[in-house]
Amino acid sequence: MNNSITQDNQNDNQISKTIKRFFARFHVTSALKTAGAYHRKGTPVTQNFQYLFFQKKCYTKIGFA
Repeated sequence: MNNSITQDNQNDNQISKTIKRFFARFHVTSALKTAGAYHRKGTPVTQNFQYLFFQKKCYTKIGFA
């Protein structure tokens, strides 16, 4: 059981790194700013979008999407 949890955590970390590289490579932050997406307080818009990408990837990985 612990191996499965460790493996899932490593996979999640790899997915998160991949999403961050995607955002940097394709200048997603600049596109969000150009589109007028910003936050007034709290979590930055970029982090929210990264979280949404991460959730979509995880749901797809386990067969929910």
